[in-house]
Amino acid sequence: FNSCSDDSNPSAPQLNTKQLIKLDSAYAIGGRATVSIYLEDSLKTGYNPVYIVLYDSVTNALITDAHIEFHLLNHGHAAPVENPAGEAVDGKFKGAFILTSPQTGDNVLHWHYSIMVHNHQAPGKPEGEAEFSDFIVRDNPDKFKSIIMADSTKLFLSFIAPKTSVTGANAFEFLINRNELELFPPDGSYTVQMTPEYLLNGHTTANNVNPAGQSDGHYKGTVNFDMSGNWRIKLRIIKNTLSYDTYFDLSY
Repeated sequence: FNSCSDDSNPSAPQLNTKQLIKLDSAYAIGGRATVSIYLEDSLKTGYNPVYIVLYDSVTNALITDAHIEFHLLNHGHAAPVENPAGEAVDGKFKGAFILTSPQTGDNVLHWHYSIMVHNHQAPGKPEGEAEFSDFIVRDNPDKFKSIIMADSTKLFLSFIAPKTSVTGANAFEFLINRNELELFPPDGSYTVQMTPEYLLNGHTTANNVNPAGQSDGHYKGTVNFDMSGNWRIKLRIIKNTLSYDTYFDLSY
């Protein structure tokens, strides 16, 4: 592990997971920690916010200072992740799984999840690994795209926001990862042109802000809806005069 903090925070905050779904728990063998995975929604292809709650497996104290790394394997091949920061917020470490294919959960073990924990609060700061597998991952083609640019660069595009759309201005966000074997670096270097289209009659709206890329691969802009219904957010992904047209669909 790199960049591990020497700080500890033995006073645990009040933990609130009422708005989250508990997926599973397992021991991080050697790390003196019980690892619990919480989600905002069921697992799907694309971007999945993930909250990790750690308890000391000896004292049962809530752990708020730890270094956590996600390792996802699908038939032995890795997938993109966003690892949590080293300090918990309200007792939870937030990261993300970016899942690239669906899984039925019927004991056909496509996906395997390992969570490495460097427990900064236990004596000796032990390290260990918790292992999980066989979760259901539903297909989500409206909000996860795998594309190949004209220069043969392979990209994953994962919709993030809005989670709940409203009539008017909505913060719009998605993530680009380069599909490079076992690496999947985030890439914020593309120019994006965005056009929302109302699918019933094809009209669009004004006052949209094209998403701008950031160093972490997240693209943020503003999308404007003028009525409820089915919308297609058209995206033109551009670099070095080459472009690719794709879209995300959503309804509200």
